[in-house]
Amino acid sequence: MNQILSMGGEPQKKVNEQKIETKNEVKVERIPIQNETIRRANATSNKADISKIIKIFCISIILFGLILIGESTYAIIQNSGEKIIDNVEITADRMGKETKITVSSEQYPIKEFMYKWNDGEPVTIEGNGTLSLETVIQIPNGNNILRMTVTDNFGNKKNFHKQYLYDSSDVNKPTIEIAISGTKLNIKANDDTEIDYITYSWNDDEAVRVEKEDNPTEINTNIDVPSGQNKLSIIAVDKEGNRETRTESIIGDTKPTFTLSRDGLKIILNAKDDEGISKVSMTVDGETRDSGETPINQKEISVTWEVTSGTHTISVTVVNVNGLPATGEVTVEM
Repeated sequence: MNQILSMGGEPQKKVNEQKIETKNEVKVERIPIQNETIRRANATSNKADISKIIKIFCISIILFGLILIGESTYAIIQNSGEKIIDNVEITADRMGKETKITVSSEQYPIKEFMYKWNDGEPVTIEGNGTLSLETVIQIPNGNNILRMTVTDNFGNKKNFHKQYLYDSSDVNKPTIEIAISGTKLNIKANDDTEIDYITYSWNDDEAVRVEKEDNPTEINTNIDVPSGQNKLSIIAVDKEGNRETRTESIIGDTKPTFTLSRDGLKIILNAKDDEGISKVSMTVDGETRDSGETPINQKEISVTWEVTSGTHTISVTVVNVNGLPATGEVTVEM
């Protein structure tokens, strides 16, 4: 009995001791787990703090950059606004009782140009952001000062002034008249006191100058009209420098062309014109036949006239739609 109890008691003691050791092991293992959790939490907290610091640093850099950009932009605007003072030019070319004002800027846009005579009322011309503008101003009689101000798009201004002495009773500009006859154009310029010269140019080419001759108040000249669509510019200037300009759109034309041929006792007329033929007239030995008053309006036409044998005198007139005629006469033996 005692042995049994002894044997039964010994294993029980081991079991208890094992449980105690197990509990001790559990306690020992929990301590590192808690430390690792705390360490990880601290690491996470440290990372969050570093991340916040980095974000704050980045934001600070961005704000600093924006401030620098703003200051640089302001400096550029200020500097560019000042540069127009040194880059704007004004020229004043006197033309008799008028002066031609040209305002130009190398780079910076012009907001407006203002001028006034002496201390009179100012006149403002909008620049509309362009780099150049021009205007023609009439000069009053007497001793006067033309005051001018150029303003750029930044509000900067530059002032100019120029003195003009003008005293003349001749304040009237010349007059210009033109007339077209065939492929010729007549220009006539008149002035009430004395004409000086005229210039004309086709399609903005180099101008041709024509001086007055015997008549002191008139210039009369004839010029050739180029074919096709043209721009004619004319300037007439009198002795006081008063000038008149005229610009016209002129359609130049060429005369029609025609040929005469024969086929047996038949005379054949072939006529052509790029713009169109309006009328054809043919005379054989004094007898005339024509197309009538109604315009033909064809670019090419053929007419046949049968004659007798012998010698014949033939006259031809072909008129195009612009009124330019082409004529010819020939004697043929049939």
